[in-house]
Amino acid sequence: MKILVMGGNQFLGKALTEKLLVENYEVFVLNRGNRENSTEVTHIKVDRDNYNEIEEKLKNFKFDIIVDISAYTGLQVKNFYQIMKGKFKQYILISSASIYNNTKEFPVSEASSIGENPIWGDYAKNKFLAEQEVLKMEEAYTIFRPFYIYGIGNNLDREQYIFSRIENKFPIYLPDDGENIIQFGYIDDLVDSIIYSFNNKKFYKEVFNISGDESISIKNFVDLCAKVQKKEVKIKYIKCDEKIKARDWFPFRNTDLYGSIEKIKLTGFKNKYSLETGLKKTYMYLKNNKLLEKPNLNEIEKRF
Repeated sequence: MKILVMGGNQFLGKALTEKLLVENYEVFVLNRGNRENSTEVTHIKVDRDNYNEIEEKLKNFKFDIIVDISAYTGLQVKNFYQIMKGKFKQYILISSASIYNNTKEFPVSEASSIGENPIWGDYAKNKFLAEQEVLKMEEAYTIFRPFYIYGIGNNLDREQYIFSRIENKFPIYLPDDGENIIQFGYIDDLVDSIIYSFNNKKFYKEVFNISGDESISIKNFVDLCAKVQKKEVKIKYIKCDEKIKARDWFPFRNTDLYGSIEKIKLTGFKNKYSLETGLKKTYMYLKNNKLLEKPNLNEIEKRF
């Protein structure tokens, strides 16, 4: 089976590609080649925003499954579909739970209101518009909306930020009271859910939330990281306002983001990792590979 991964060389794309190779799929990855790609894949080096270039590079290709991790705008999806229409059997878009725009109704489900969400800015707006283009496809499609993804290979300084500070006895500065509820999905579970959807009619022309089974407050997440490390953590709180925003120093926004994953469970898919087991695996990898260096204080933290 021929699989095209749009992206394919960092975090989710890399983890998915590695798993596909282990399971003996014929794997193609499409990206600009700015990062190293596996030597076992067929690399299609192209800038997806260059319509003529991507049309030329893909003119002789057909795929069974396309997993689009790198789509961030509606135009990217629209242009890509114009080129590949009729040349694939199933298209899988990795969208985002940030497109849920009624932040007073939690947990969100696939039926919750979506659209532009000012909390998440252009990223949410563009992911929403990408989804709208997918819904126009004539072929089978599947849309996944992950919440926070964590695990080995994370290119965003999220759980590693927490682990590094605790490891080096730095305090954790939490926004407001640290009681916002968020939800994490372990990278391996997300990869498995994507592969589980391949040629699976239960996933055709459907949208799924995907994450771990647990939601947790930001403070309790930090406490859980400390538990995994078997270390004490010192927590301090910073009141956010128009001048001081959580994202100025902290890896998570001070807003709730959690939802129901009951729909995907009805397909028969089950997560393998609890939040604690996923964090343990991630922490041991970071520690064993000496990736928990002493952090640098940013400008916000220097005030406190």
